[in-house]
Amino acid sequence: MIDSDEALYDRLIVTRAKKPLHANPLSAPDVSGEGKNPLCGDRTRLDIRLEGHHIAQISHHTRGCAICAATADLMAERLAGCSIEQAHALSGRFSALLRDGAASADSLPGLAELGALQALAPVRAHKARIRCAELPWIALKEALSHVRN
Repeated sequence: MIDSDEALYDRLIVTRAKKPLHANPLSAPDVSGEGKNPLCGDRTRLDIRLEGHHIAQISHHTRGCAICAATADLMAERLAGCSIEQAHALSGRFSALLRDGAASADSLPGLAELGALQALAPVRAHKARIRCAELPWIALKEALSHVRN
């Protein structure tokens, strides 16, 4: 039986926290956003390059726990190529994954669209860690709030 801490720190989460694939700085990003958690000190900055209303490239600089760092990296990977509208929709799905009960999470509409971000589903059993996983999405919302229509 896997205990909840083992499930929380899935191999993918640990790997992406230690060796992020999307943490290289972007020169001249179109928009940026930052998320901070003053309670634990986690901090994420996102830089986004846009092509029209699509995310062409996204990079993060994260100082924080493994959950925050892995979420930022997996989010950056998943959102590359998405429209701004799709990014907002995925943000809502991710939040539902974390906040809806374990019994209903498997039946969430559009869950498959989250891709590798589904590895963070065990976070929902650790209420104090939900904010860690949501911090990169808060930074995303801030960044996208600077996009002009």
